[in-house]
Amino acid sequence: MTVSRRMWLAGLALTLAACVASQARAVDPKLLPGDTEVVFSLNLKQILGSDIAKQYKDIIDMARGAIEGQIQNNPAAKYLEKTGFDVLRDLHSVTVASNGSKDVDAIFLVVEGKFNAEKIHAVAEEIAGENGEVLKISKIGSTKVYEIKPAGEKRIYAALINEKTLVTAPSEDALKDAISGTARKPMKANFKSLLKTTSSKQSFSFAATGSALGKLIADAPIPNVDAAAGMLQGVDGISMAITIGKDIQFQLGINAADEETAKKTVGMGNFALLSVRTMAATKAKEDPNLQPLVDITKTLRITSEGNNILLRGDISLENLEKLIKVLPKNFNR
Repeated sequence: MTVSRRMWLAGLALTLAACVASQARAVDPKLLPGDTEVVFSLNLKQILGSDIAKQYKDIIDMARGAIEGQIQNNPAAKYLEKTGFDVLRDLHSVTVASNGSKDVDAIFLVVEGKFNAEKIHAVAEEIAGENGEVLKISKIGSTKVYEIKPAGEKRIYAALINEKTLVTAPSEDALKDAISGTARKPMKANFKSLLKTTSSKQSFSFAATGSALGKLIADAPIPNVDAAAGMLQGVDGISMAITIGKDIQFQLGINAADEETAKKTVGMGNFALLSVRTMAATKAKEDPNLQPLVDITKTLRITSEGNNILLRGDISLENLEKLIKVLPKNFNR
């Protein structure tokens, strides 16, 4: 199945409340399958409410127009309208989870927002009546489940597990686990702890085991990909996050073997940051245009949370704009 085809199905699923494409800890791990090794979350509500988004309202409005055009071109648009769900107003966040395989049919989705369950169920009943071979409605306990199987495609399962959370899964068992909040296979402890470093205040967050990242980049058309994949196999887990507000905050996390190792690494890392700040200051003396780098290095700090090592920093929008203009010139020297 192509990615574009999958996204079309995602839109159809959302329309039915068997939809596909926040706020939580990026997402509550209880909702995710136990074999999850990759998680990406986009907090649309947080981004659109940020000071930077308000500052660039014209660009945001252009993006809204483009999204509205795509929605209207989707065959499921008429059903989406009947559900009363406005993607640009009611969609809060989307979380994509995977076991680390390249198979898009293994993707697990959590969509958070404002849903009108009664309208969604009514539209689903209508679609099931018109296209029973594509959509079937069943139940797991008291929760309505939507089984979607377009011709020639794999079946996907979806359900509104509460008024704010919609889940779509590649298997009925995965959906059952999300509804019950208990995965039949426990998630890797280190990866679960890494997910805890993400939060509802972040605009984007990403977490993955090293082995999953190694498999995902294998055979990719990038230099030294085999060496990079091999290095990642030796890393328990990596996380990244960006928070857009008045400024831009960034975070990079990595699993250490244990808490003691994490604490020792923090001490060495913060000592290393002194050298980084000195180097940035030296470069800025040679080229005053690089002063934003000095400002950024001053915000860098390394801490630990359990066995996770976290590098955090901030960059102002003004400094970011300056660097975008300056850095390409320096790279060409």
